[in-house]
Amino acid sequence: MNTHERRRLAALRTDRETVLAAAAALRHEAVQARYAGLARPEIAFGLASVLEMLAMRIADQPPDVRAHVVRIAREMAGDTMDSPTIRRTRRR
Repeated sequence: MNTHERRRLAALRTDRETVLAAAAALRHEAVQARYAGLARPEIAFGLASVLEMLAMRIADQPPDVRAHVVRIAREMAGDTMDSPTIRRTRRR
C-alpha cells in the first residue's frame, strides 16, 4: 500500500467517524428530549439512522456528496472549522 492510498483511507476513516459522531450526538439530543431543534424524536432518530447509513457507505459516495455530508456532520457536532462563512485570521 503506497502513501497516497494510506492518506485516502485515513481521510475516509476520519470522515466516517465524523458522520457517526454527528449521528450519536443527534441520538443523544433525542434521548435528552431536546431533539436537536427538530419537532419530534422520531425525526431525530430517523435522521441519525440516515447519517449512520451514509457513514457506513462513505467511500461509495461521490466526492461532492461526501464533502457535503461531512460538512453538515461537522456543523451538527459544533465544529465550524469547515464553514466558508466564517473568516479566520492569524493573530500574532
